[in-house]
Amino acid sequence: MKQPHAPQRLSLWVSIVLLLTLLATPMFAQDDEMVMNFGLSFTVDTLDPGATTFSGVEIMVGHVFDTLVKQQPLGTFHPSLATEWTVNEDATEYTFMLRDDVTFHDGTPFNAEAVKFTFDRIVDPETNSQMAFSFIGPYMESEVIDEYTITVRFSSPNAAFLDGLSHPQLGPVSPTAVAELGEDWGFSGIVGTGPFIFESYTPDSEVVLVKNPDYNWGSEDVFGMTGPTSLDRLVFKLITEPSTRLAALESGEVDMIDSVPGLDVQRIDESEDFILSQFDQAGHGYSLMFNQQKAPTDELAVRQAIVQAIDVEIMQDIVYEGLGKPACSALTSIMFGWTDVYCQQLPYDPDAAAAILDEAGWVLNEETGFRERDGETLTIAHWAPDRPLNVATSQFVQEDLSAIGIDFQLNIADIAAYLEVVRAGEHNTQQWWDTQTDPDGVFRTLYHSSNAGGGTNRNNYVNEEMDMMIDGAVGIGDLEARAAAYAEIQQKIADEAIMAFFNDPVVLFASTPDVAGVTILGGGFIPNFYAASIGG
Repeated sequence: MKQPHAPQRLSLWVSIVLLLTLLATPMFAQDDEMVMNFGLSFTVDTLDPGATTFSGVEIMVGHVFDTLVKQQPLGTFHPSLATEWTVNEDATEYTFMLRDDVTFHDGTPFNAEAVKFTFDRIVDPETNSQMAFSFIGPYMESEVIDEYTITVRFSSPNAAFLDGLSHPQLGPVSPTAVAELGEDWGFSGIVGTGPFIFESYTPDSEVVLVKNPDYNWGSEDVFGMTGPTSLDRLVFKLITEPSTRLAALESGEVDMIDSVPGLDVQRIDESEDFILSQFDQAGHGYSLMFNQQKAPTDELAVRQAIVQAIDVEIMQDIVYEGLGKPACSALTSIMFGWTDVYCQQLPYDPDAAAAILDEAGWVLNEETGFRERDGETLTIAHWAPDRPLNVATSQFVQEDLSAIGIDFQLNIADIAAYLEVVRAGEHNTQQWWDTQTDPDGVFRTLYHSSNAGGGTNRNNYVNEEMDMMIDGAVGIGDLEARAAAYAEIQQKIADEAIMAFFNDPVVLFASTPDVAGVTILGGGFIPNFYAASIGG
């Protein structure tokens, strides 16, 4: 990865902001700074909200980038950078009236042109947008009506657009900063309108944000306040190893962590020194993607056999430490549109899995222990980033598949190497997990053809009928009819064994008792520290 370096103009601007902040506070105010340290289980691919593929990045950049609307609870939307909006009858056109008193951290005015720039940039192929591309849906164009009014149009109905807008991946970015930073945008700098200003990013170590002293447009409906945050600094410590992350909390290095290790949940919950919070995760749980464009996972029989050969029930205790529950759909069970009708379509049955492969001509070689057909071994190239949960999942799957004669080859790599391979489609399988707040985001991310070939659809599943089903469902206004459309999509996923589903997760946070005011957004996944305080 290219070593980031801050452009001179942005460095000067950051220095000026910090100097003004210091001058506005009493002498020795640094000793009295209110600093929140959060131990995060994720790393960073890029801090560019329009290009990231990592759900954990949303937690960090959601403090730098405001959104046009806020969502809390799921399905309820509140004004934010947009004060009001209208939607036409078939949800192909949205018009937003914007705040006229907002500026980006670099002094660039926030207006309709900045919103148009942000949306157009997301669909520009050069951006290589991933999650944001799914959130924006069938985007066609944005029209600036006047300085603070914009109309956004779609090529087909998009009833999920407000949900997408509530995520920082669609948060307006400073056109000035994007131009000045160039390739360094997302690494040495990001500029939004949010309550925190980006200060620094140290790869695989930390992301540091500082208070935006001029912030005065918070959502009282969501956070119960407006104006600047009480926190002077917000530091995200990137600690992917579970025991190390927990040790950082217990030693006082951090004030709060996510993803509490399952074996420690009871101990932390019973301790007077910490507060444990648990939420069912909305979105898409832990699962296995099959690359439909690479043999042998392009073969339905192979995919069906793999699904039936993995003991998901036992996996819950061995891999997920008893947390969450077995999954059977692309949607977690708390999501709108989820149904359990297809949960038993391909149940764990290694004998049935072996029979499927026998019928497909994959015959077991007793000498090697692996199946062969026409002189070729049934080999699956599996790729995963080098993280404890990914490794544990990969090893569990390898053992189960080996039992029926599949050579499941593990390729555990650093994040850069892993992304290079899976985006190029050189994998047979890879694991997936994602937090979403609307079914359209889940299905569009995983199965829509527009996200295949290097995007988030690393199934590389290209199916015109599925595209029509996804595009049609998002335009249905009647909730009962929309749920029925999503049930049909789940049936098609089951029929074609597009993925194997493992676990519907819970999200676990632990903090010290003096942490207060943290707002959990995103259906239980996104901690937001705008209204937070620590130590009184």
